[in-house]
Amino acid sequence: MKNILLTIALITSLAVFAQDSEYRPSRTPQEEAQKQTEMLCRELSLSQQQRDTVYKIHLKYALLRQESNTRAEGLARLNAMTQELLAIMTPEQREAFLNKQIGPNPRRQQMRIVKARQESRDTAAQEP
Repeated sequence: MKNILLTIALITSLAVFAQDSEYRPSRTPQEEAQKQTEMLCRELSLSQQQRDTVYKIHLKYALLRQESNTRAEGLARLNAMTQELLAIMTPEQREAFLNKQIGPNPRRQQMRIVKARQESRDTAAQEP
């Protein structure tokens, strides 16, 4: 009886795993970077030079994500990537990008946006 229950549990977990992988197709870092870049281009009307730079930034972080994907490292990567992206945007694009970042958890997103805006202002104040 115990072996039967273990077998059922194993088969059930394999079935769930197989279904889960069907719904999340694997993408290469290049495909992921391309998809993210296209999405930003649609939302922010990026120039060709910005598009090329955004792709390189997305690719860099997609490759880093393959090395390690812990929550803490993921948040650090996200913050670093956001700062790199903000640095190449016009003020209007920055505002649109930061407003778009408010998602399912507005409080957490709002804290990140406030921090990014402050860092953006600090960077702009330092520029000649």
